[in-house]
Amino acid sequence: EEEDDANGLAAWERAYADERSWESLQEDESGLLQPIDNQSLKHAQYRRRLRSTARIQKGLIRYVYIVIDLSKAAAEMDFRPSRMGVVAKHVEAFIIEFFYQNPLSQVGLVTIKDGVAHCLTDLGGSPNSHVKALMGKLECSGDSSLQNALDLVHGYLEQIPSYGHREVLILYSALSTCDPGDIMETIQKCKKSKIRCSVIGLSAEIFICKHLCQETGGLYYIALDEPHLKELILEHAPPPPAIAEFAIANLIKMGFPQRAAEGSVAICSCHKEAKVGGGYTCPRCKARVCDLPTECRICGLTLISSPHLARSYHHLFPIVPFDEVSPSLIDQQNKFPRACFGCQQSLLNPGNKPSLRVACPKCKQHFCLDCDIYIHDSLHNCPGCESAS
Repeated sequence: EEEDDANGLAAWERAYADERSWESLQEDESGLLQPIDNQSLKHAQYRRRLRSTARIQKGLIRYVYIVIDLSKAAAEMDFRPSRMGVVAKHVEAFIIEFFYQNPLSQVGLVTIKDGVAHCLTDLGGSPNSHVKALMGKLECSGDSSLQNALDLVHGYLEQIPSYGHREVLILYSALSTCDPGDIMETIQKCKKSKIRCSVIGLSAEIFICKHLCQETGGLYYIALDEPHLKELILEHAPPPPAIAEFAIANLIKMGFPQRAAEGSVAICSCHKEAKVGGGYTCPRCKARVCDLPTECRICGLTLISSPHLARSYHHLFPIVPFDEVSPSLIDQQNKFPRACFGCQQSLLNPGNKPSLRVACPKCKQHFCLDCDIYIHDSLHNCPGCESAS
């Protein structure tokens, strides 16, 4: 039989105590406790972020290195089960979301342990290969070296074409950095190469990380808990504003390969072996590749499909934010619809009281909060405007 912990709590009691469930309560005007409406809070934060995004030119072709601190500090258990475990889980979710929103971009993984930076995966467009490589190398040891990591990614990103947007996202657990030289010179080198460096800290704020982000135009935040960490990481999934020097128009050669017949046999340029069926044929050199988007290993042509181009288009012309409809206005005018135009669910609370809703400024159709988030994050089209056209 398992013994109780030092506080005399059994295992089932600890599960509730650790969740800090009292933080989800608030006091109303009469002094009674009631649960916080987390859905409304989440929606309010989402709408603030949506409205604060200026309609500016975005960097759609991104080359991002994710630097993960696997020093001994990553084994700390203030995040459950450990900082390393939580970071790995959310990096996996970020990579999948990143490629969904940035189908023309590429990601690479770098880890820091024992004072040395290791390139885990090269820049590529296959989320599965990145996730598989990361999950196989989750071990913590030694100190962290920010300078070695920056030197490593600088060497790779410096070779990126001028139309590519160079970014580094560092997930940093340590409270210090063990560097072989002057890290200030490395930061200036990254700034000169137009590499935007952002840091998400899992402990306390560090001056050198803040200085790095200020110099290179990146973001620096400290994660307060696991949900906050997830939110901070996913904020880097949408394309950032384009740097002025890269905002000029560029013509980029791209190929739209055809899918090979199921019975065809060809040597795959990715794996250097013969494969039967599937795959894609480069329109320039007729080489075979397995997945899209990618660069042809033979002639270097960027290979994409039309859906990839269409998904990137949404960032250039985003759907306008919907307007919130005040409950008092709904009470005065009974002509407003009672059901959401998107999911057809009732927009009334128990007792026929109107709930929070939003309206499209163009077609004037009303939507619930969940549909509002779905339309702007995933659908990228207003159902009311589409049905009216």
